[in-house]
Amino acid sequence: MNRRTFVLAVTLVAAASTPALAHEGHDHKLLGTVTEVTAERIVVRATKDGAISTVAMVATTRITRGKKTLGVADLKVGDRVVVNIGNGKAPLSAKAIQVGAAPTTR
Repeated sequence: MNRRTFVLAVTLVAAASTPALAHEGHDHKLLGTVTEVTAERIVVRATKDGAISTVAMVATTRITRGKKTLGVADLKVGDRVVVNIGNGKAPLSAKAIQVGAAPTTR
């Protein structure tokens, strides 16, 4: 094996054994529909794959619809939400919840 092939082989082995850090350094978001809500947690069915996630709501969780700040009592089953879950590691806790626009009534 010549030197060039050896260096290429070592580089490929090193690259394959290095963990992927593509998602580090930014907040993760969960998009979906509220299936259950209490004062302590929100349960969301993800839009992408239908997975159910339970996310704790903490004292610093900010809930908004547009520019208006909402309370936990304003969240309803069926609301479309974007939940900022920080680093995305368990246990999940909500940094912020953005509620979709209210449906128009005619």
